[in-house]
Amino acid sequence: MSTAIDTEKTTTVADAILRLMETYKVDTIFSIPGVHTVDFYRSLPDRKIRHVTPRHEQGAAFMAYGYAFATGKPAACMLITGPGVLNASTGIAEAYADSIPMLVIAANNLVAEIGVGRGALHETRSQSAVQEQIAAFSHTLLHAANIEEIFHRAMSLIDIGRHRPSLIEVPRDLLASAAPIPSGSKPSVFRPGPQPTAIAEVAKMLVEAKRPLIIAGGGARFASDKVQQLARRLGIPVVTTNTGKGILPEGDPLSLGSALPFEATAQAIAMADVVLAVGTELGETDLLYTCRSYAIGGKLIRIDIDPKQLTMNYLPTIALLSDAGLALEAILAACPQALSSKAAEDRVAKLKSDIAADAGWSIESPKHKLVLDKIAETLKPDAIICADSTQLAYTGNHYYPSGTPGTWLFPNGYGTLGSAMPAAVGAKIGRPDRQVLAIVGDGSFLYSIEELTTAVENQLPLPIIVWNNRAYGEIRDTMIASGIPTIGVDLYTPDFLTIARGFGCCAVLIETMAQFGEELEASFTRDRPTILQIDSDAEIFADLAAR
Repeated sequence: MSTAIDTEKTTTVADAILRLMETYKVDTIFSIPGVHTVDFYRSLPDRKIRHVTPRHEQGAAFMAYGYAFATGKPAACMLITGPGVLNASTGIAEAYADSIPMLVIAANNLVAEIGVGRGALHETRSQSAVQEQIAAFSHTLLHAANIEEIFHRAMSLIDIGRHRPSLIEVPRDLLASAAPIPSGSKPSVFRPGPQPTAIAEVAKMLVEAKRPLIIAGGGARFASDKVQQLARRLGIPVVTTNTGKGILPEGDPLSLGSALPFEATAQAIAMADVVLAVGTELGETDLLYTCRSYAIGGKLIRIDIDPKQLTMNYLPTIALLSDAGLALEAILAACPQALSSKAAEDRVAKLKSDIAADAGWSIESPKHKLVLDKIAETLKPDAIICADSTQLAYTGNHYYPSGTPGTWLFPNGYGTLGSAMPAAVGAKIGRPDRQVLAIVGDGSFLYSIEELTTAVENQLPLPIIVWNNRAYGEIRDTMIASGIPTIGVDLYTPDFLTIARGFGCCAVLIETMAQFGEELEASFTRDRPTILQIDSDAEIFADLAAR
């Protein structure tokens, strides 16, 4: 492709990127302006793009992560060279691990400075080496004439493949240089579908199976209607991963919920003669609550958009490289005859009873369940919950009754601390029409507490539940169970309520469950965040301790 530029039809590289964002309907940028990104701000007022200023670049990445989860489309995270990229890398890596789309625009030093080591401002010896580890697509722009082609490659990969971050790095001297005005058009891309011969074989296996089971992961989220139809047509129980919560409503008689770590589920998987795994890595992170693994005793069918996952962890009998919705739609067309689900429903009811009585629930889980029940009672069915790595959320992964897919966001893949609150900010900005709630721990809250400022600044009615056990509780409990001295895990806890009020938030100490429900409802009517602190040793749990 020619790199010549018609100087009569030009703009700047920075403006071309903004125009291309508009073409792809990327309407929100999370970014902290910096000396290496100021050229973007020359024409930003002319573009139909909202700019949100976090207070830390990791917050920017997590806001884009939450925005994409809530809306199903990528937001942009724009970063300065060096520390901006490295500060945000944890959030980008979490999006990579959790299959969340994100467009990352990263500045770098002058073209002549990259890799030279002269000590330029924000210099990283090889910034691109970091970026390649956390993005599905990573490209360093070296000529202004290439920007439109590179942008199309970055965005089409998000559309056609496994949803993950795409990153474009731009040396800062190119940002103000002349670039062709983008055409305003974009290609129509279509995700791959399954081969008919494979579908016929899969349909035959499912129809003839005596004890089939579906494992639905986050890759099946946007095909939830097809999962539901197949389960009900053929009477197949469904268990989901944490990222698949709600694909089949967890109150459905065929739903086992997100119950992979429990013994009854492991037995059901082992006894199934056919297991259909849709959009899931079948990895260990869905088992961390009890750390119990499972064996697949029968035939395994895997459907995944990522070819690397088709034979990862468990070897399938049949592997279909396909969009989940297209594959399931084809399977449904090949299975027109409805089968009775009565026996499967009876089996699921018994399994649910066994799961509820499983000894693997944490010792603190009765407290968690009391809180989670009140949340479920209070929130609307489509409310979005962004949960952090905290014990209340660990129980919630497997107990909270999600009735809608895409309503429970947990940092399952990378396991970061501090994601929930900024993710909830991004989710609420993306979906102002829906209730959004954050669940954080006293430890994880301090990782990103500065983003309360962004929530207040944007007048977000955002409840933030702080589960306060004055410790890194999960690590402490693991140390105790392993006979390891509990060093560094019992924490000094600051006065979160006073701090939150200083940020401009409403802040309440929860003393009764009735008060909790009332304050939770009221928090959605305010024009600012509400901190709802629940102490794990509060009097409201006294009756549970006595049992």
